Amino acid sequence: MLSREMLYAILQGLPYKYFQHLDAPWPLIAKRINLCLDEGLDPVSALKAAFKWMGPYERRTVKETLLLVAPVMHIPGLSYRQREVLVALRSAKIASLSQLCRTLAQDRGNTHRRLAALVSKGLAVRFFQPGGAFYFAIPAPMEKSVKLAVNQFIDDLTDEFAAEPTTPTTSTTPTILVFPRISGHEKCRGS
Repeated sequence: MLSREMLYAILQGLPYKYFQHLDAPWPLIAKRINLCLDEGLDPVSALKAAFKWMGPYERRTVKETLLLVAPVMHIPGLSYRQREVLVALRSAKIASLSQLCRTLAQDRGNTHRRLAALVSKGLAVRFFQPGGAFYFAIPAPMEKSVKLAVNQFIDDLTDEFAAEPTTPTTSTTPTILVFPRISGHEKCRGS
């Protein structure tokens, strides 16, 4: 995804080769803007021409990204940079800190701090996979009634399990295996 700052940089002449790390179709759009600028078009005309050349896949991808932006702009209490990270995360659906840093062209510390703020505000969730920590953008806040129902179910299940008698197979105490002591002489004989 191209942030507005990256788009401004392209429109001011930053070569598209610096955007090859982005997912498709953003590098191609950057290349088209560069080509239009090289042909002498002004920045706004170059931007419009580059988007006019979009195919169906590119159009769908850009549309999905832009439609993610509008709802994020209406979330109160977020800084511009937090909104930018949330849009990138919603666009990716699931991403690591490194992926977001690369996408946004922002340093790790600031991106991590912004993600932590999004997690604390309930707009994202941090979870772990074998490859490390990842983030998931919450599409919409969960209704309180759903949270209450989930909590009630877990509480009821806990009470049900606590009321069940424990059996040797479901014992809550750990099983300790005790091995008999073998003298040195017996070890040698294999007894």
